[in-house]
Amino acid sequence: MEDEEVERYKLWPTNLDRKQFSDVVDSGSKEELNRRHPVVRRKYQRKPDPRPKMIECYLYFYDKIATFMKSEEYAQSLPERVKSMHDALRGALQVVTVELESDDDPQVIFETLNARGEPLLPSDLLRNFIFLRASQQNESQEELYEEFWVRFDDEFWRAQEKQGRLLRPHSDIFLQHYLTLQRKLETLISHLYSEYKDWIKGARPFPTVRAELANLSKHRINFRELVQPSPNTPIGRFSEFLRIFDLSTVYPLVLGMMGADRGHDELAGMLEDLESYIFRRAVCDLGTKNYNRFFLTALNKLANSQFNRTNLRAALVEQKGDSVVWPDNARFKQAWLNQPVYRSMGTGRVQYALREIERRLHQPRAERIEILSDLSVEHVLPEEWIEQWLLPNGNRGVTLFEMFDKSQSAEDVEATERRDRAKHAFGNLTLLTQPLNSSVSNSAFEIKKPEILKNSALALNRYFHDQQNWDETCITVRGEALFTHALEKWPYPHSTGV
Repeated sequence: MEDEEVERYKLWPTNLDRKQFSDVVDSGSKEELNRRHPVVRRKYQRKPDPRPKMIECYLYFYDKIATFMKSEEYAQSLPERVKSMHDALRGALQVVTVELESDDDPQVIFETLNARGEPLLPSDLLRNFIFLRASQQNESQEELYEEFWVRFDDEFWRAQEKQGRLLRPHSDIFLQHYLTLQRKLETLISHLYSEYKDWIKGARPFPTVRAELANLSKHRINFRELVQPSPNTPIGRFSEFLRIFDLSTVYPLVLGMMGADRGHDELAGMLEDLESYIFRRAVCDLGTKNYNRFFLTALNKLANSQFNRTNLRAALVEQKGDSVVWPDNARFKQAWLNQPVYRSMGTGRVQYALREIERRLHQPRAERIEILSDLSVEHVLPEEWIEQWLLPNGNRGVTLFEMFDKSQSAEDVEATERRDRAKHAFGNLTLLTQPLNSSVSNSAFEIKKPEILKNSALALNRYFHDQQNWDETCITVRGEALFTHALEKWPYPHSTGV
């Protein structure tokens, strides 16, 4: 026996379960087990904290057996009940012993036996695969587990997050992006385990399992920082941006950038460029269909040269065609002023853009103010404007139904269509609290303006102080004013070499 203290248990669970397993075996009584694992009920909590599953399982069967033995409801005598219990344990509880020959693969046998049971997560299969190889290569499983893998047993990695239409644990999402980064090929979660095995056996990227786990652990730390970031850091701000824009296809590229250890300023610059690329395309309504393929292409280019801002900018700028282009300043401005972004981008993304502009409107000498209120996007010229907002020529706007009436003035129809496009552009959008938004709603500008100035402290809304009226021309002028700040927030390189 290698370790008599371990061998005496006959079964030895994974590291995460060993403490509860040994407590069940060693406690000797229900009272002692309850002492080691007491019921904890937090203040104002209706149910106690869950105890480890083995503890709950032992106590459940203990109570059931005690009830069966002591209850007077059963016709059997106590000796007959003891015999029934003995027969049940001996005949109904089946234990299988599998003895392996030297050339047998225990991982394959385990997967075969488990095929009809509860499916294991890809991360569970990979853990077994990695530590089996460690044993075969005479590397200490215990040391490797404690040094590299124990943090994977944190609840964070079991917590689920929406990936497409399905919920996936963080561990599987991370390993998918990690393998995509390493192989420079798209990896599907459904094929994660088999593709990881093929990569390790075919490419042999690491000299030892220790080196493999060290690399995995490094990117694990970076992934958690990306998914669960500290606020007010470059990664934290970029992570929030990705969450709002519902974009995870860029994760392998970002993990590569973080893993390159290029320094704080260089990484912040690369993240700024990536956000500018994604945001400008969103404003121009250019779609995300080819992002999977494009970000893999960028990842390959940077991996073959060097992860730095110059190379990233070159990879982004050289793209041509609407499916991948990084819109330049002229195209960005045209969309910023004219694109109905409230419709094409959605309220969450528009609100993100306006919040970022708000931050930039604060003067360097002014106090830094964090926006804690829940804000909503307000149309200064309202969506339903026809009844209270006359056209520039003084006429009433034309409803959709009235546009089919050929007797309507072509000038009024054209002016109405122009206003309907302008009302969803950035120049007409601002941020208000929901109660204020609801109270001013479709009101005329002479009613809406004083209410906004009286109740809003945002720098974004100080603009309206000097406005006497509000129409399409005013929307364009304000759009241009906001655009100067958008250029600073989401920059475009002056040349491919910058």
